[in-house]
Amino acid sequence: MIVPEKMSLSDFVSRRLHPVKVTISLMQHELAHNSKGDTTEMSRHLLSSAVSTLELFVEDYEKLIGSTTKASAAASDRKFVEDAKPTLLGG
Repeated sequence: MIVPEKMSLSDFVSRRLHPVKVTISLMQHELAHNSKGDTTEMSRHLLSSAVSTLELFVEDYEKLIGSTTKASAAASDRKFVEDAKPTLLGG
């Protein structure tokens, strides 16, 4: 997913939180219904999908934070040169 440059952190989280919640529900379901003692069985396909969903969220979050951090760092690194009247050297 491409993160829009002007998206706020709260907008980002609210738009991408649903797939993470679904993934959590899936994992809770699997733990509750497919556990035998300390062992839980889950198909490779479901586990791979869950991991991919979480990876997408983390990658997009890091891109958003990286672009926000870079923008604020660039703004703080700016140096303004004062307008000064040129001095005339007499001679």
